[in-house]
Amino acid sequence: MPKLSVLCLLAAAAHAYAPRAAPRGPARLAATTTTTPEVDAANPFAIVGEDLKNMKQRIKALVERSLDGGGGSSSKSGGSHPLLQEAAREFFERRERAFRPAVVLLVARAVEGTASGTTLPEKQCLLAEIVEMMCTAQVVHDSVLEDDEAGSTGNVAHRTYSQNAGNKVSVLAGDFLLARCSVALSELGDLAVVELMATALESMVQGGVLKAQAGLGGLDGLLDWDAYVARVELKTSSLIADACRSAAILGGEAADGAVAGAVYAYASNLGVAYQINADTIAYVGALEEGGNLADHVAAPPVILAAAEDDGLRADLGAALDDGAGVAAVAAHVDATGGLDRARRMARDYSDAAKAALGPLPASDEKAALLMMADFVAQDDQTGLQREKYIAAAAKKRRAAVSAHA
Repeated sequence: MPKLSVLCLLAAAAHAYAPRAAPRGPARLAATTTTTPEVDAANPFAIVGEDLKNMKQRIKALVERSLDGGGGSSSKSGGSHPLLQEAAREFFERRERAFRPAVVLLVARAVEGTASGTTLPEKQCLLAEIVEMMCTAQVVHDSVLEDDEAGSTGNVAHRTYSQNAGNKVSVLAGDFLLARCSVALSELGDLAVVELMATALESMVQGGVLKAQAGLGGLDGLLDWDAYVARVELKTSSLIADACRSAAILGGEAADGAVAGAVYAYASNLGVAYQINADTIAYVGALEEGGNLADHVAAPPVILAAAEDDGLRADLGAALDDGAGVAAVAAHVDATGGLDRARRMARDYSDAAKAALGPLPASDEKAALLMMADFVAQDDQTGLQREKYIAAAAKKRRAAVSAHA
């Protein structure tokens, strides 16, 4: 698979091991899990709003300057290719706000003691840029299609060119972002941080490989909860967790100290809570739209239902073959409470994330981090969405109510 082989080469070149935190998860922290805090602090995205705005402007300028036709500034060469401009808009204006770099910036402000409205140290801002570019590179690579030519799938490259050409453009665009990350990492000037972020890249690749291998193993490989969580910890949690530890190190904390360990554990659990809930939301959306469940076999509601209901596997196989068994799969999930159990599991990891922040002193940034944990555990993750998507979802719900009135 092109996207994996290229990423593996990059990861191998940057291979380094950094200290890892102790095993995490709701079971380990159950005794210290706290109740939901009073959410009276400023919205997390408001506290780092200017930081995020400046970050995106710098990344946009970097992409347009580096990918223009003449290798120089856009004004001299007539601007970057229209396809690349559209791709940049698509990938940097996702449905959700940039919550990963937002979390890193909140941690940086909490550790540095930098109040909202004042400027963070340049290296902390650069770290957030690296996180966003790594995350976006993963999104670009994940959009590479294998067998699907449908115009509604893939990205702008697939809708502009053929599947094969679109795949090549996507792989190269993602690789470009990772190359820029390598350059930016060298500018941080901290070996421990470089090692951590290289480890994050390696973990993301490993998670992608495990996800691909699970699909090759049939239903048994996909309907394994422990394997699912292990993939999520690598593919989703590793980036934000290692970045938060890096922010603590850049702020003067010891890599193996209490504060660095606390923000690492927070972000690790936050990432798992986010992915469980995001996959659950995607599963519900697929059912509502009557679509194929092929991309949602490993969704948490299905995995948790399969553990309680042996009959689900047969109907799931039928649903994957011709789509006729989708309603039966949904019935099995409902009968076993799979949807509620998945949402509860996301909340358990969210609570574990909040409990991990105990060593951090009280601050607006800490309150915002606690609020972010609540956002990822919301049934629809509304707190992470951009306003235009919230409005569109509300309009869709009103239309559905009217249709059934």
